[in-house]
Amino acid sequence: MTTYIQWFPGHMAKALREMKEMAKLIDLVIILLDARAPQSSQNPLFLEAFAHKRLLYVLTKIDKADETETKRWLDAFISQGKNVLAIDARSQIDAKKVIAKATKLMKEKRAKDALKGLKPRPIKTMIIGIPNVGKSTLINALVRKKVANVGDKPGITKTQSWIRINEEMELLDTPGVLWPKFEDQAVGMHLAITGAIKDSTQSITDIAQYAIGFLQQFYPKALSRYNIASKLEPYEFLVELSKQFGANDEFDSATRFLNDLRNGRLGRLTFDRVSENG
Repeated sequence: MTTYIQWFPGHMAKALREMKEMAKLIDLVIILLDARAPQSSQNPLFLEAFAHKRLLYVLTKIDKADETETKRWLDAFISQGKNVLAIDARSQIDAKKVIAKATKLMKEKRAKDALKGLKPRPIKTMIIGIPNVGKSTLINALVRKKVANVGDKPGITKTQSWIRINEEMELLDTPGVLWPKFEDQAVGMHLAITGAIKDSTQSITDIAQYAIGFLQQFYPKALSRYNIASKLEPYEFLVELSKQFGANDEFDSATRFLNDLRNGRLGRLTFDRVSENG
């Protein structure tokens, strides 16, 4: 099984250029990461573009991620001196934690501005991330109403827009952006499994086989849902799934399997491991 996943449509390149242009206006950059793939969902182009800015990393979708692995990732980020939170983007309680953390991070700057006699102004924050990482969901929780379209498919947000969170904070919403080439194909696989890349751009059967092999290694109990011999090769497992689902072919069974995985029916899963990524 060999598959090479790439997805960098023109609107992403344009979005990245526009984000860089807006950087001079931004006080704080909030980088959303998928808690199921905290390393794979880090866009290296963001780190290049905003290395000089105050950063806050926010791990989203913790309700779908392995709790033990999430704790390990938080510890790893903290040990690297990074500001980090782990949240459920749908939760207004967690949204308040993001606001509190962002306000705290900007406290020193606001104090310096006050000493210079500058009038206090709202913190200008940019929220960025790869597609389907939960930006719109978090923004709606932050403002406690629907101001951004939400979907479980990548590419919902197409343009930048300013949103007033409260008297102290303004937020620039941005489209999800990937990068042109994944040097490590496991990164592409993990992003495909978690839905950051459109299914129509890749081999679903290859992605499903990779996911089956991963679960066989790290989460064998997750596959017990299907009552299929867990030691089968991934493709053979997929063939048996087709019979069980009454599917037309392996493409159909792969699609159903990935839907089960993404919707949490196989349990809470994390695909990036701290021990593998350092």
